[in-house]
Amino acid sequence: MIIMRNEDLLYIEDDNNRKLFYRFTPAALVSNFVPLIVILDEEGRAEAANFEHKMWNVLTPIDNFGYENRGSCWLGEKGDFFVKDLLQKLIHEIAEEYECEDNIYLYGSSMGGYGAILHGILCKANAVYAHAPHIRLQETNTVSKENDLTHFLNSTDTFPIFYLCDDGTADENCLEDETAYFVDACKKHDIKVHLDFCPKLEDDGIQVLKEILDFFERVVSGA
Repeated sequence: MIIMRNEDLLYIEDDNNRKLFYRFTPAALVSNFVPLIVILDEEGRAEAANFEHKMWNVLTPIDNFGYENRGSCWLGEKGDFFVKDLLQKLIHEIAEEYECEDNIYLYGSSMGGYGAILHGILCKANAVYAHAPHIRLQETNTVSKENDLTHFLNSTDTFPIFYLCDDGTADENCLEDETAYFVDACKKHDIKVHLDFCPKLEDDGIQVLKEILDFFERVVSGA
C-alpha cells in the first residue's frame, strides 16, 4: 500500500497513479477493543470531515472523481471501479494494522449511503448506518451488479446489520422509495435490517456523527 501526505491528507495510489485521498485518526485511548468507523460523504463533498473520537479509529476518505469531481458513487469512472478497489484495500489494511478486522462499521448519507452499504457488504462490516441511501443508480452507461445493491444480497453469505433512516429528505427525483425497496430485499433473505433510529434533523454534521457513534456503541455493547 502506498500512503503519502498532501498537507493534512493521506492518499492511497493504484498502479495507474490514481489517488484516493483520506483522513485517518486513530482512537485517542489505547484499548484492546477499538473499532473502525468509515465515514463516506455524500456526492459533491470536496473534503473529508475532520472528525476524531477517543474510542474509535476514524477513516474519512474523499471521492473526488466523476463529473466535475463531484463523486463517482464510491465506485470509479467509465465502468472502471478503481475507487471501489482502492477503498476496499485501504479499509482492509487499516483494519489489519489496528487489529480491528472484526469490528468495522460504516456510515453514509444519500450517495454516501450507497457507498456505505456497498463497502460494508464487501468488507464484511459488523453494521452499516445509511441515511436516505441511494440503492439503484439511475444514470449509468454500464450494466453491472453495482447498479442495484440488492444484487449483492443472498440467503447464504454473512452481511452487516443494516440500520437505515428515511426521514423524507431524499431527492424527489429518485426512484420509488429506495429504503423500502432495500428493506424488502433484506427481509426476503432474512438479513437483519432496522428502521428505528434517526438523528435530529437540526443537528449539524459533527453532531450527527457523534449520535451515530453513540448509537453504534450501544449496538456493540448489546444495550
